[in-house]
Amino acid sequence: MEFLKGLFPNTEIEDLLKRKVLEYLKTEGFSFFRLAQEHKRYYRGTVFYEKGIIPGYPRIPRILHLENGIKRYFKTPFYVEEKMDGYNVRVALIENKLIAFTRGGFICPFTTDRIDDLIDPEFFRKYPGYVICGEVVGPGNPYNIESTSYVSEDVVFFVFDLFSENGIKLPPEERYRIVKEFSLREVKRWGPFEADNINEVKEIVLELNSLNREGIVIKSIEGDTAVKYVTLSSCLRDLEATTHLITELPAGFYIQRILRAIFFSHEFGIPLDDTYLLKAAKALYLNPLNGLLSIRDGDEIKEVFTVKVKVRDTVPKLLKALSRAGIKTRLLEMEKEDAYYRVKFAKIYTIGSKEMRQRLRGKSFFD
Repeated sequence: MEFLKGLFPNTEIEDLLKRKVLEYLKTEGFSFFRLAQEHKRYYRGTVFYEKGIIPGYPRIPRILHLENGIKRYFKTPFYVEEKMDGYNVRVALIENKLIAFTRGGFICPFTTDRIDDLIDPEFFRKYPGYVICGEVVGPGNPYNIESTSYVSEDVVFFVFDLFSENGIKLPPEERYRIVKEFSLREVKRWGPFEADNINEVKEIVLELNSLNREGIVIKSIEGDTAVKYVTLSSCLRDLEATTHLITELPAGFYIQRILRAIFFSHEFGIPLDDTYLLKAAKALYLNPLNGLLSIRDGDEIKEVFTVKVKVRDTVPKLLKALSRAGIKTRLLEMEKEDAYYRVKFAKIYTIGSKEMRQRLRGKSFFD
């Protein structure tokens, strides 16, 4: 804890620990503190350890009107990068080991296990103090059940940002240059554009929408401004992928998807036709109904995942990490396949299952 004293006064450290804003963690001999919420100049998920800091990844604001959002926030040239549909991790070299951290500042057992498959370790020989920020995408991941059209099996890592050894996020063009030196896959990009290139950006969005991709992140050429924007098709996919969890997720999650779709339809002149509305209605009603029928038949609301890991001990670590988020897990299968263990497990949503079960039994509630 001594290294924290160079960053915060003693009394402040004690207060942060007491309020659980700062949390001490120890994993396989590696000790660190994670920041559970934003504090001063440090973002949520920042990791403090004896030899350095892994910067937290900043939240990116969302715009609902593409043209007006660009005009409002970008007075200088900008790049457009594809927004990938996976989970966000930061990878750093710590004590000669590559470790992947989640957005919240926890070690991700799955990504750390598979990191050599996803990232060329040679990168860190030249840039040992850097942090790679990226999206892990694919059906073989343990977090997102939603499928992607562009990764058909296992997982792929797409770089979207780099932090220097000083914890500074690099401007896009500097990142593009560095990433090009190594066999690192990065998110697709377009540009640079000026604010009057709105129509070109809209064409990019329409193409991504037609391909059922998630959306874009717009980043200023200096790297100090970024906003995100999603496609109409992604709004529908989110509904289809999550409404079986309607008793688990907040109502605002669904309201936001509906608003995004309405704004996209308005700006691009794409009507929300009967086909789109029917698919949305089916997602909103039939998926929860299937969950209700499962509860009626004595089952629970659950999702089943299949992943590959190299080390057998990664499996209990992964299930424990998931349980930390309040998710009950059940290991279903594990078998050795060549150099990997093929693991099948279920996430069981006890809160939503309990609520459905109580309603079926006629229990009253206030709404």
